[in-house]
Amino acid sequence: MRPPNHSHLGALREGFVLLRRHPVHVLSLALLAMVLAQLGPALELAADAGSSLVSRALFGYLGILPLEMYLIPRLQAQLDAEGLNTPENPTGQWQETFDARWLGVLLARLGLSLAFFVGFSLFFVPGIVILTLFGWGPLRMLLRGDKSLPAFQWSRTTMARHWPRIVQAVLAMLLVALLYLIGIGWAMSHVFPNLDPDQIPAAVVRLKHPAFWLLNLTTAMLNLWLSCALLALFQRLEAAASKVEA
Repeated sequence: MRPPNHSHLGALREGFVLLRRHPVHVLSLALLAMVLAQLGPALELAADAGSSLVSRALFGYLGILPLEMYLIPRLQAQLDAEGLNTPENPTGQWQETFDARWLGVLLARLGLSLAFFVGFSLFFVPGIVILTLFGWGPLRMLLRGDKSLPAFQWSRTTMARHWPRIVQAVLAMLLVALLYLIGIGWAMSHVFPNLDPDQIPAAVVRLKHPAFWLLNLTTAMLNLWLSCALLALFQRLEAAASKVEA
């Protein structure tokens, strides 16, 4: 049976709907992410690493690691339980369910990230294929309790059938992120008119200047929206797969 031919672009709007479900909690996460992001330049200064692109990316990622690996998946588990209340992720027990699955999901995400990085760095296309086919595996483990192998098999099989509409929605999300980056670049060029566009501001400037704190806050809000939109897209993918199986 062929999958239904409809767009999943509605997941972008549903991401905003999910964000509005707990506005105070989401805002607190964004503020926490803003502070955690500032750990990046602070670590650069402590390590005397200099303002290279590699050091900035490395220390910046280390700063937001608690958010990416724990707090955002926890939010996704809560929103999924409240919205669907499935037997695998019930509303009344979502916290206990999340705590029981979190470590395995973390290891799966790290393994998938490593496979993507290797494939992307060496050949580019294999990395994209790996992420496209298997990217839903960790979320399936987190929300439906599948073991790693069945979760990645489900992701591969489902994406093989439904990838055109899913990729369309993901590309739309990436377009929003790209437009955001263009807008941020334009704004920063006016805040720092004498700065070379190819030059990375010094860590001390990124740590103290209010513009970078605001940048981190808006980037955190974008990240939270993307996480909610991907959750909505995952739920749409599950529904479409269930219709095909039926």
